[in-house]
Amino acid sequence: MKKKLFLIGIVMILGLSACSTPKLVKNDPTATPKPSQLTALPTERVEQTVAQPTATVAVVPTNTPTTVPTDIPSIVFKPEIPAELADTVSVGEFLWGETFFQQGLWSTSDDPEYGADLIDGVYRMYLNTANWMVWEESGRIADSNIIMDLDTVLVSGSAENNQGMMCRYVDDNNFYNLNIGNDGWVEIMKVYQGEQTSLFGEFIDGMVDPVRNHLQGFCIGDRLLLYVNGKLGADVRDSDLAFGDAGLIIGSYDDPQVTVDFDNFYVYEAVGDFTTSVAPEPVQEGVVLPDLANDWEMNFSDDFDTPNNGNWTLFDETGAVTEWRNGRFAFDFNEELLTATSPTNDLDLSDVIVQVEVFRVGDVLENDMGLVCRYQDKDNFYSLSFGNDSYVTIYKKVDGTWTALFNEFVDADLSADYHKVAISCIGTELSIFIDEELMAKVNDSEFSAGDVGIISGSYEELPVVIEFDNFSVYTPK
Repeated sequence: MKKKLFLIGIVMILGLSACSTPKLVKNDPTATPKPSQLTALPTERVEQTVAQPTATVAVVPTNTPTTVPTDIPSIVFKPEIPAELADTVSVGEFLWGETFFQQGLWSTSDDPEYGADLIDGVYRMYLNTANWMVWEESGRIADSNIIMDLDTVLVSGSAENNQGMMCRYVDDNNFYNLNIGNDGWVEIMKVYQGEQTSLFGEFIDGMVDPVRNHLQGFCIGDRLLLYVNGKLGADVRDSDLAFGDAGLIIGSYDDPQVTVDFDNFYVYEAVGDFTTSVAPEPVQEGVVLPDLANDWEMNFSDDFDTPNNGNWTLFDETGAVTEWRNGRFAFDFNEELLTATSPTNDLDLSDVIVQVEVFRVGDVLENDMGLVCRYQDKDNFYSLSFGNDSYVTIYKKVDGTWTALFNEFVDADLSADYHKVAISCIGTELSIFIDEELMAKVNDSEFSAGDVGIISGSYEELPVVIEFDNFSVYTPK
């Protein structure tokens, strides 16, 4: 699996000419996918370090500086609000802009590994080191709600890169990154208290130009949006960071060379009532599964007392093994950051409810277990799962690329070694229930039908042993 994630570990590099310093940060290389049904996990776990999930990092300067932009364009560009936001967002005060004909607050450097310079009215940033990223904040505190507008050009290097804008930059451990790659990647990433999370990451056909791109970023309330060449690429919600600076960022992957020109970087105040915008549907306490007795009928079941009653996918690899053991279907992991899926291989279902009992063997809480629906093949399906550390996820895997539809620590104690798990895949609505309580619900239309099955995975703690029992599948009467 190709994982477009940066694992942030800050390394300060000194000796640049201006007061603001680009930051060189090592990227965590992607693990090599395993054969058969084994793949790398879609993301690293984010430790729950904040007691209150709504807590924010706020910057309250003791002396708010009076900012006088050094590079105000003679003709101020006014961004066009996309039609889908016109009813809720309008362009407010022009905060600052850069056409990069003057030094201003932007650092320059000629370090052989990375650097930046002002060249003919553009700000050129480069990397000659694999799996790193560099960013540069403006040094101007921005409002909470802003609109950013930016032009980028890939001058040289690999199309597999990372380039874009930052907002709500507090320090090296707290900011949002709205970025693209010239290979078609679109991403919104959060760095919060030193931990990095990809809030959205997906390859989108026909959106990103191989060379030149126009980016527009909205950081409004708890909503973050990235437009690429006039089209909406990503729209997510996050409330961890509420205030901070704006800036520019580039990154490299396995190919060490990336050079990007930035131009026409404008920042405006966003005006609107952002508290009334539509939010994702919250988890509802007490919500239970549909009435199976009256509206649904059993399509398939397996108590695993008889080996391979369901024509399950089995494998025996170095890192993971599946087998029937003591009347259960067992998944054993001895390597970290792996997932294993086992579809039944003979079902093609649209609307479906799937149930299973899961047992944790051992003391490891950081694990992954759940169910899949609308399984096409090992690279295309929905996964709905959880860990005993209360981490709940809903993912889709499209052409081998994982996209998180939901991945959060939930306010529920899931540390027990036994749980009843159920998923419902009805129309575009995907839900996961644990012990008959709704944990997460999303809407997605990528897949309309397919097989069902079991999924499990490991993280850094080993070994992970998960056993499944009493698998049942229901379809509408």
